[in-house]
Amino acid sequence: WESAVNLRSPGFEVNDLAFLTRADYVWMNTNLGRQWTQPTRWYRRADLMLGAQQQYNFDGDLTDRQFHGWAGSQLANYWWINGMAIHRPETFDDRLTRGGPVVRRAANWFVAANLNTDWRKPVVLGFFPSYGWNAEGSHSSNLGMDLRLKPTSSFAVSLGPSFSRSGSTAQFVRRFDDGNASHFYSQRIVFADLVQRTLAMDTRLSATFSPTLTLEVFLQPFVASADYRNFKEFAAPRRLAKNRYDAAQLRAISSAEGRDSAYVLDPDRDPATRNFSFANPDFNFRSLRGNAVLRWEYRPGSTLYLVWQQERSGSEPLGDFDFSRDAAAVFREKPNNIFLIKATYWSGK
Repeated sequence: WESAVNLRSPGFEVNDLAFLTRADYVWMNTNLGRQWTQPTRWYRRADLMLGAQQQYNFDGDLTDRQFHGWAGSQLANYWWINGMAIHRPETFDDRLTRGGPVVRRAANWFVAANLNTDWRKPVVLGFFPSYGWNAEGSHSSNLGMDLRLKPTSSFAVSLGPSFSRSGSTAQFVRRFDDGNASHFYSQRIVFADLVQRTLAMDTRLSATFSPTLTLEVFLQPFVASADYRNFKEFAAPRRLAKNRYDAAQLRAISSAEGRDSAYVLDPDRDPATRNFSFANPDFNFRSLRGNAVLRWEYRPGSTLYLVWQQERSGSEPLGDFDFSRDAAAVFREKPNNIFLIKATYWSGK
């Protein structure tokens, strides 16, 4: 079993020494685990863990609470299987408005599973599905796979395709100062539903030609889209309820291609008050990253590295997911190539 508490005051800052994602919290957790290490006819070992955690900021707001469970086992045939489930009840969120008032975050659930075949075999398969949803109706799913081929002890290839569809009912878009928004501290903060789709393929190759000469290659094509819809705002601070903009409040401006390129927002439907405008946040992103590292130990303790890295990427304000279109477009992007030579020499003294 374990229990821990971590406190970081609002003034805690270490960015001169390291990277800090956030401060202003009191975090605590407890986990209870059980292990079965005596092999049986069904498994070689089994593990179970149950736990919970929660977090407060220094204003006393509950910003996180979670109940989780995890179970895993190495089966008698050396396969690994495990699964987990997480539930987060409704809590406050002091970061969602990007510096604005505290609001509420909807309760959500998440489940995931992993299955791996025997790692000692020449062919190893792994599957990693997961699914999540929240109380406001958003759904997220992910399916990942890992195929490892090891025909010899000196050569291995790994293919890792994955596809994910993530949904959000409170994605931050823009914030405006608005003196008429007295219900929200004179701020008009626009949110939206977001549907994001991502397809990637992690490819790795490892070859050992001799004890002193090796080659490592990595390649990752990546395609993603983000579709913003149902623009809205929170009804009040410290609340979960949201008011969705209707056609009289939000007007789309179309580009020459017929796409929504921008929006004009009249939140109070009063022509005498100020209107706001913002660009359509929809986008498509594609990239291709790859590198190759040749390592030669030309004498004991002395090594020469030859490195080649290429990256090409691009984006368009589309928001729809079209793999064939975006995959072809990535090869039309201008590549950035980096060549690196590194040598070390050990004198032996």
